[in-house]
Amino acid sequence: MVKSIRMKKHIYIILFIVTLLSGKSFNNIEFRGDVDLLSGEFDRTTLLKVCHIEYPAIYKIWKKNPTFKESQIEEFVSYLLDYSKSMGYYRAKVDGKTDGDTIYLNIKKNTPIKIHSISIDEEYRKFLELQKNRRFRTIDFTNSKKKIETFLEESGYPTFKMDAKAYVDLDLYRVDVNISVNRGVKRFFASTEVNNSSKIDEKLIKDKITYKEGELYNILKLEESYENIYQLGVFETIQMEPDFNSSSGKTPINITLKEGKTKEFASHLGYDTQDGARGGVEYIDHNFLGNLRELKVKFHISQRGYEWFNSFYQPRFEVPLVGDISFKNELSYSKWDYDAYVEKLFTERVTFGKKLIGLEHYFGFQHERSKIESGIPTFLAGNYVINSLFYRVLVDARDNPLDAKNGYYTSLYMEKSMKSLGSDIDYFKLLAEARYIKEFKNMVFAVKLKAGTISQETPPFKHFFIGGAMSNRGYEYRDLGEHFSGYPIGGLSMLDGSFESRYYLTDLFSVVGFIDSSKLSQRVDDFSQEWYTSYGLGLRYLSIIGPLRLDVGFPTTGGFALHLGIGQVF
Repeated sequence: MVKSIRMKKHIYIILFIVTLLSGKSFNNIEFRGDVDLLSGEFDRTTLLKVCHIEYPAIYKIWKKNPTFKESQIEEFVSYLLDYSKSMGYYRAKVDGKTDGDTIYLNIKKNTPIKIHSISIDEEYRKFLELQKNRRFRTIDFTNSKKKIETFLEESGYPTFKMDAKAYVDLDLYRVDVNISVNRGVKRFFASTEVNNSSKIDEKLIKDKITYKEGELYNILKLEESYENIYQLGVFETIQMEPDFNSSSGKTPINITLKEGKTKEFASHLGYDTQDGARGGVEYIDHNFLGNLRELKVKFHISQRGYEWFNSFYQPRFEVPLVGDISFKNELSYSKWDYDAYVEKLFTERVTFGKKLIGLEHYFGFQHERSKIESGIPTFLAGNYVINSLFYRVLVDARDNPLDAKNGYYTSLYMEKSMKSLGSDIDYFKLLAEARYIKEFKNMVFAVKLKAGTISQETPPFKHFFIGGAMSNRGYEYRDLGEHFSGYPIGGLSMLDGSFESRYYLTDLFSVVGFIDSSKLSQRVDDFSQEWYTSYGLGLRYLSIIGPLRLDVGFPTTGGFALHLGIGQVF
């Protein structure tokens, strides 16, 4: 009986020790052996992702680093072995052990498996990321298939059949790749049928379709059309279904649309270095009285001042000899403190728009009534009435206006104020802008150039100003150039250029480096002034409201400027 009791005590002690050991937490994990020090297929960042281990971002100081259990080692080893095979190391060895508060995972890749032969039609060989006698990687095989699929879907063969196999022979330790493609019938866009339950003219919807009947089938055209319809902001369901049943190759498209909520109310609070603390409310009806008419009302207030804004937009009405044009009427009243002067401004702007030859054209009339309050004579305090005609032409081929990674944007704006229209000031303003953005893997490069001139002397509140979060970031808001009594007075001619490189650490977080350079002159058509150049670094975080931006710019003359904002500079 006594022996039985002692035996039970021993068992309980052993179980207690085992429980303690199995419950021990480890704070660190290290990779050893065939690993890359900085970057590569087997660098620390990649291996952590392979093991599904995520450390909180450096700015998430409220989150704790992960801890690990000894029981997880077997799982980590399995992940690393599978990954090694996918990278072509079928003879890889991985083992794990513990020491102190650290788990060590040792990787030995050994000899990689290589491609012995590739069988594929010559037409598709250019899409291969595989090469004979090179290491076989699963990702290269998958990417090769995707490139062939993309080519066929964009070249009129959406109903293709592809048989792609990679035969792995572990005894001979080699891989044989065999890819065969049956393109099927060559297809062309046919008629489009729209099933639409909303109060929207079918022509307005078909205006958003980028493909044409009889054109070679291209899946990109369908995706573009879908995105254009989605951007209207009125449909909760959009279905675009190609009909591939015809043996002739003609492919009708059936579009089914279901209207969703068209009215939205939004409010916001925030801070940026341009306006300080700010907030506002906004109401939008995307289908006001039907046919995509838009009504927008918003109020914005900040430490610098406030603005009330109202607009009505009609996307289409027909004018004899001209055809379809759009119409927008905007009314606003604002009061802004620009340090050197306070401007109270009422504006009405009537704009007509038309797409022609691949360009967007806008022309109209603008009426401004401003009251300038300033104790500095240069800023010409008083009341002004300015009536002007304007014209703007632009092309916006960016993939995302708020966070562009590829594409370009160009615009030309002309504004002519005339006393014959009842204006107190007579001038001609010209402003041109171009942007180009290109992505290379985790890097995005962007360049921007703006040039402007005003034909004759005007009060400073009509000048060009440079400096701030969206222009030369080595300077505070509107602070670049000549000053009077300590305040900037802008200029009549200006050049403003920027170059930026953006590196994505994760899908949401990126770092940037930039160089900004500008010219600003008090004379008309004078671009001979010295360059004001600055350089700097920044951080970006892609939030649900757009990229949050922090930039620090350093002008070559010394000092620095800090900028906070929302949205990319490009």
